[in-house]
Parts: sequence; C-alpha cells; structure tokens
Amino acid sequence: MNYISQLNAFYDRLELNPLNSSEIALWNALMSINNKTAWSDKFTVAASVLCNKAGMKNISKSSNFFKARNGLTQAGLITWKSRKGNQAAEYTITKLYSDLPTYSVGNGVDSSVGNGVGNSVDSSVTLNKLKQKHKKTSRRKHVYDQGSDYMKLAKFLQKQILQNDPDAKKPNLQKWADDMRKLVELDHRSKHDVALVIKWCQQDSFWSTNILSAAKLRKQFGQLYIKSKAANGSTPEPQGSGSSDFDQAVAKQQRNDLIYNKYSEFGNDLDRALPEIQAIYPDITYEDADRVVNPPELRGVK
Repeated sequence: MNYISQLNAFYDRLELNPLNSSEIALWNALMSINNKTAWSDKFTVAASVLCNKAGMKNISKSSNFFKARNGLTQAGLITWKSRKGNQAAEYTITKLYSDLPTYSVGNGVDSSVGNGVGNSVDSSVTLNKLKQKHKKTSRRKHVYDQGSDYMKLAKFLQKQILQNDPDAKKPNLQKWADDMRKLVELDHRSKHDVALVIKWCQQDSFWSTNILSAAKLRKQFGQLYIKSKAANGSTPEPQGSGSSDFDQAVAKQQRNDLIYNKYSEFGNDLDRALPEIQAIYPDITYEDADRVVNPPELRGVK
C-alpha cells in the first residue's frame, strides 16, 4: 500500500464523510501498525496497543476504543474479527485509492514511500500536513442559494440602492448575504428589523449615500436602527399625548420580537411556533405572524 496516497484519499474522504477525533486517531494508529508489518493484508494488534497509540484512555476504563472501531467498520474503512481466548483481534485496512498506471507522471516518485518500517518519520510529517489541509478545507465559506433569507436581504439592499442610483456597481451578492447572516446570527438582529432599516436608510438623504454595501450596513446598524425608530415616532422621549403612541410602538416591537424569536426557536417553522406565540398573544393569527417573519419588503425580491 502507498502510505501517502492512502492518507490523501482518507483526508479527502473526510470532507464529505466526517469522522470524530477518536475514529481518526484509531485509523491512523492502525495505519502505523500496518506500515510496520510491510502492509500485510491482515495483521493482529492488541486493543491496549491501539489505545495507547491513538492517545485514548486505558482500554479497561473507556468505551471510546470500541465506539471508534465500530465507527470505522460502519464507514467501510476497516474490517476486523476477534480471535479465541485473549488473542489480539485481526484487522484489514480498506484501500482507499486507485493505483496509477506505471507510466503516469510522478508514480515512480511515490511508489517507494511508506513501504517499510523506516518511513515512520516521513509519514508522520506527511500526516501533519494532511491534517492541516483538512482543517483548512473544512472551513469552507457559506454558499447561499437564491431562496436563502440572507440572499433575499442582500438582493433587497441592492434593489433599494439601484432605485437611488441605477448605475450602481454590481455587488458580490454571496459576500453581502454572508454579511447579512452575521448581522442576524452574530449581532442578534431580527430579519424583520434588518429589512425595515434597509428600506429606511435608502430613503434617507444622508444614509442613502453612505450605506452602499451589506458590510457598511452591519457596521452602522445600531445607529441606523435607533434613527429609524426615532424617524417613525418610536423615540424614548414622547411628547404630550404622543406617549400612548410610543407605548403602542414599544408593545408592537416587543410582540414582533417574540414572534420572530419563537419562529427561530422552532427552526423557522411557523406552524410549530404559532401555538407558543398564541399562548402569550392569543389574538395573533397565522397571517399576523407570517407578516412579521416574512416582511412584505422581502416578498417577491428576485
């Protein structure tokens, strides 16, 4: 077996079929033992040896080993069978790569690597490099489809900007959608409020010339939110008879926040969230709640 090709194939496989850390450590321990046997089709090794090599606790004190071995078996990465008495189990490692033709470029370079005990230093260096590669590839960027709420918010901002400046530069909507996700998930802003602030800031003579990207919207959102509320009569300093209007605005905002929070809590499933919402606000209908979680401003945005 070619050690490097096997390791490459294993870590490539992890990108689509992830394993837990114990399973990865056990597989590498089995590979190391198999390397020392000069890649025998079948080899035996004690569970205690594998535990020690994989950095697990003592075999008599932990079930991690058995869970990890079962996980590798179910993933089709190894096969094993027990033997009579106290004899060590017998293992076979599944080959994960296809052999290159003998005339392929580079085949001769790799063919001798990992074919004996003396390659343990080289293989460990390669293993560390492959682990680093796996960590980097696992941090993939988010990709947003056209039906994503974050993409809809990005397109809504673009639409509002184009209404002010038809010749505005075309944005990277994937980047904008990711900024919208951060605004909602990391900054804990509701999608409803984001949509309202977008609409307000693009109608404001000052902010419409300054908020020209999702990143800038996120950076200035706190200030924009306060100013938009003040412009709509929801200021914290109501005057005279306007105090009742203010109280109503605050109550409405609290109601909307609860609706959206319950909606998010139930995985964006309004049917499941509605009973919880109506337990607090019995007069709220499905249509009322739907208007909060799916603002009219976002409907039909393409």
